[in-house]
Amino acid sequence: MSNSILKYVVVDVIKTVGIKMMMLECRPHYPFVEGIRGEQDGIVVTGLSEKMGYEKADIKILGLSKLPFDFDGTPTPVEFEDLEGKLWQDWNNKGAVKLSLSAKGVKLAGNKRIKLGGDNE
Repeated sequence: MSNSILKYVVVDVIKTVGIKMMMLECRPHYPFVEGIRGEQDGIVVTGLSEKMGYEKADIKILGLSKLPFDFDGTPTPVEFEDLEGKLWQDWNNKGAVKLSLSAKGVKLAGNKRIKLGGDNE
C-alpha cells in the first residue's frame, strides 16, 4: 500500500499553489504512449508560485494549442482556471514526491506587478 498511498492524499491546490502566478514560459505538450511521442494535445505553462516561496511550477492545459493572449517572454502575471493537482512519486529521482498540476485555461491577471514578502491574492 505504501507505493499507492499518494493517490489517497487530498491536496488543496489553491492554498498550496494559488491561482495567480508569474508566467515565465510556455511550450507545447505532447503525450507519450509506450515511449512514443504523440501529437500536441495542449500547452505547458511554467510559472513562479508566490505561495510556494517563488518555486517554479509547470501547469498542463490540455486542449489549447497556444496561449489566448500575446506573450513575448517577459514574466507576466496570469490566473489559471479550474486549477487541479495531484501528488506522484518519481522513482527515477530516488522516489521524490512531486506535484502534477493541470488547469482548464489561463488568462492575464489584472495586476502587472508582483508583491514580494506579503499576501498577494
